[in-house]
Amino acid sequence: MKQLILIAILTTLITACSRYQPTILQGNALDSATIAQIKVGMSKADVIQILGSPLMQDDFQTKRWDYLYYSIEQGRKSEQKNLTLEFNGDIVSKIN
Repeated sequence: MKQLILIAILTTLITACSRYQPTILQGNALDSATIAQIKVGMSKADVIQILGSPLMQDDFQTKRWDYLYYSIEQGRKSEQKNLTLEFNGDIVSKIN
């Protein structure tokens, strides 16, 4: 009986000490349907309404917005998507 209790306690301790690593999502969700809505000629306000604010915006490169999305599963980067928009004034001029 003592061995059975000891095994139950050890099993509980080992299970409790296992590391849980949640999936971490960073940046703006960039799926193909959302990206397809972005067109040359759109205003910055329209882009923000569809994609949200850019993850990276260089103070010295105001003509360029960079959107980045990645996920980390089990401690490893599993997916990454990048989208770069270039502007001429307030209008999208190039999509990469």
